[in-house]
Amino acid sequence: MPVPLIEADTKYLRESRDELVWINPAVADVVESIAAEYESKEGERDGWLSSKLSWKGLKEACFRAPASLMEANPASAFGQLLRAGVQTIANAWYKRYPATWTQVAQETDSTGRQEFYAPLFGSAFPRRVKAGNPFRQQQVKGQDREIINEKWGGVEAFDRELFDDDKTGQIRQRASNLGEVQGVWEDAYFSRRFVGVADATSFPEAIEASTWTGENKVGTAITTPFSVNMYDTGVGNRPAAYGQLAYETFSFAFEALHRAEDPLGVKIPVNPNYLLHSSFDVLNAKALLTSAYFPSVGPALGGAEQGLMKGAFMANPVQGIMKDVLNIHLKRGVWAMGETKKGFIFQRRDPMEIVQELPQSGQSFELDTYRFRARSRWEQDWIDPRFTFLGNDGTAALTT
Repeated sequence: MPVPLIEADTKYLRESRDELVWINPAVADVVESIAAEYESKEGERDGWLSSKLSWKGLKEACFRAPASLMEANPASAFGQLLRAGVQTIANAWYKRYPATWTQVAQETDSTGRQEFYAPLFGSAFPRRVKAGNPFRQQQVKGQDREIINEKWGGVEAFDRELFDDDKTGQIRQRASNLGEVQGVWEDAYFSRRFVGVADATSFPEAIEASTWTGENKVGTAITTPFSVNMYDTGVGNRPAAYGQLAYETFSFAFEALHRAEDPLGVKIPVNPNYLLHSSFDVLNAKALLTSAYFPSVGPALGGAEQGLMKGAFMANPVQGIMKDVLNIHLKRGVWAMGETKKGFIFQRRDPMEIVQELPQSGQSFELDTYRFRARSRWEQDWIDPRFTFLGNDGTAALTT
């Protein structure tokens, strides 16, 4: 792909025959206009020398991310939309699927820059009080969380000619498409924030790690939403080594959630009712949660595991008690089990909105363009991850 900004000298841009330079007068004019913004005085034409204008960095950015370069003339970039008789059968292929975070997270309203959460754990167990002795004062513990809202959005612009001459109707539908991709991003963001670790590679926008911290019943500090020591030393809401979804790992997760305790050592009733997984386990999850007979072959008669109630033709004990939740944005092999609407929060400050720039004003007046802006403001994070077990964060080896 040609790189338009490889040199600061517009004369070179106009006259060079270097095959890597896009010889386009319009591009040269853009370069000159950028440099003009960095001139020390009007008319000095010394913007090229400004330390604030890094042509080297701009050039390197072009090489690193050529896909970020956009055609300045939409009519030539999207000529296929202007052809008479063009088929529009594929217009509905790129619609988003329903968001899955709604099946797991609890949505809350926000009225400010941030919201504070301070849920208290249950009271501690009562103590024996002998005659003549005072009652013991019990400790009170709770969470102390702050979630700060983030603003998300983008702008799409189209020449009026493209808007008027589009034979497919897709340009007129862009406002609704902007809203759809906002929903897709909410679900993609959920797929990383739920796991709790930072991710700067999967999407154009880096997703930071969860800010949740806490402690277990023996006072050990817990710094991530999923820890082998979440409830007690060696008893947590993740395995010591992440593993692929299978009978053994599923059974271990189910049992671990029923051992959940708060920092006061009081058992937390957890009712696991959803299985969240990536596309890797689509068929595994369906076999596990909908099969009438338990999808597992038991140990040989007289084997070391004879006492475990599993085997071929055994009634499936989890059939119908869990919701199958597929999130296509999860990393391959990720799966988790938990109780819906508990622990993970989707905090919404401003709902998604689509706004068109006032026609015949601003760039619409100067450039004869239509501009649409999508905007929303929200954040997602953990309030208390003790109601969820993470079986694989995407790092475990997988077999098919």
